[in-house]
Amino acid sequence: MVNKIIDAASDDSTTTDELADIITYDQGMTNKLLKLSNSIYYSQRSKVDTVKRAIAVIGFDEIMGIALGMNVMSVLTGRDSGLSLDVKALWLHCIGCATAAKEIASRIHPEISGKIFIPALLHDMGKVILSIYFKDEYHQVRTLAIDQQKPLFRVERQIFNLDHAILSGLLMKRWQFPDSILYPSRYHHNPSASPPAYRDAALIINLSDYLCHKARIGHSGNPVPVTVKNSTEKAGISEVALRLILDQLRYKQEQIKEFFDITTG
Repeated sequence: MVNKIIDAASDDSTTTDELADIITYDQGMTNKLLKLSNSIYYSQRSKVDTVKRAIAVIGFDEIMGIALGMNVMSVLTGRDSGLSLDVKALWLHCIGCATAAKEIASRIHPEISGKIFIPALLHDMGKVILSIYFKDEYHQVRTLAIDQQKPLFRVERQIFNLDHAILSGLLMKRWQFPDSILYPSRYHHNPSASPPAYRDAALIINLSDYLCHKARIGHSGNPVPVTVKNSTEKAGISEVALRLILDQLRYKQEQIKEFFDITTG
């Protein structure tokens, strides 16, 4: 299922019918996406009862991202007992980030607002890998980050000589994700190092990550909210606009929580 969705995301010629066929192959996925399209998050007045209609309501790229995100998180969290990271709180954080990223992009780069949802939703999956396969070491990372009040990615580099964003990028490359997903996720803590075509998307995810921490939506495991230096100037967005988006995020907490409940239920 994951490979089919990745192939669809990589192919600009994928049609609504083809995506609907992929989704309906998984009845559990179909039920969740139909329920989500009828939720307060998308505020539909008439009932959505077909996958094609759900794609129209949610949006082609967004529904692909949600389907991909649910499958990836399911694959990665099959053995999450005893982890130092609360994977469900992380997933809630990622949903909040995707919501914020879409809003930021619509204001400053509307041409990528439809594409930003997927990398924003998946930007932290490297943390899950580290916490599962290096359980003891990641306990140490979390402890040091809290004690020293440092962002996780800096402590990860001290312990592993890489961070979760780099690992996310490596995993996405192995799974043959398209560059439009891989690079913004890979460089969300260092947008200036991203290939130029994806620098704006990486910076938007960095800002959305910061806003979700401020809004207390879920928890990424990070003890301190952090964004790159002069991020608002680099992104071309005002502090006033960011505060408005932060207020919107806080207002949408109920909708985001319902999104979380449906996708994890």
